[in-house]
Amino acid sequence: MKKYVFLVLASLSTISIFGQTKLYDNVFIKANDITAYDKFIKEHYAKVHNERVNKGMLLQWDVWKVIDTPQEDFTHMVTYIYDIEKYSTQASSPYEMVGMSNLQWSTIQNKVNQMRERVAQVKWIDLGSARKKGVDYLPEIMVLNMMKAKDGKTGSYEKEEIKRTKSISDNSNKVGWNFHRRIGEYGNDIYFTHATIDWFDSYKDYLSGWFGEWSDANGQGFSWDDLRELKKMVVMKKMISSTD
Repeated sequence: MKKYVFLVLASLSTISIFGQTKLYDNVFIKANDITAYDKFIKEHYAKVHNERVNKGMLLQWDVWKVIDTPQEDFTHMVTYIYDIEKYSTQASSPYEMVGMSNLQWSTIQNKVNQMRERVAQVKWIDLGSARKKGVDYLPEIMVLNMMKAKDGKTGSYEKEEIKRTKSISDNSNKVGWNFHRRIGEYGNDIYFTHATIDWFDSYKDYLSGWFGEWSDANGQGFSWDDLRELKKMVVMKKMISSTD
């Protein structure tokens, strides 16, 4: 069942999935005590949210942990994946859904609030994905790229991202790719409008991709800079997942 869920979430080939119903709700966390927060997630939150997955209230639940960048403004990313058709009931009162009282849930929340700060929350949907053949699991390393489409270029940018990642070479260290559109917010002050995710089996595989000879842009032909701006890139390691 767990493998099936990931197969649904990430196709083995590049696709445009505008008819999909999955909603990704991502909470960015700054932990004051990372060790204590990690322990709390495993001992408390994992039980609650894995039960929600088992009961069909969530499709998937993951926690990602930032690697080797203490200067980053968040330490963890918690992802809740919903079926939008059931979101109105799924997203409310998780403690009631798993048989907890309001007091029990409040006690847990008060404790965790002393360990961490919620610095941001964003929602996005799927636009496209690609996987190496045989990759039917959730990889260990996520490289999250926050992109901002240029004014008036959103449609062109989305089409180019999907078109230019038809497949992943067998020789690539990367094992997967996803493309998302941020939803629910709009305006000139939005930090990013889209996200791409590059998936790797290990941190070493990610670092190895930076080796080799680089070449200058020739100033001719296609340029991503005409369509979007890369605002931030963050490397994270899977800490815990309902697919494990």
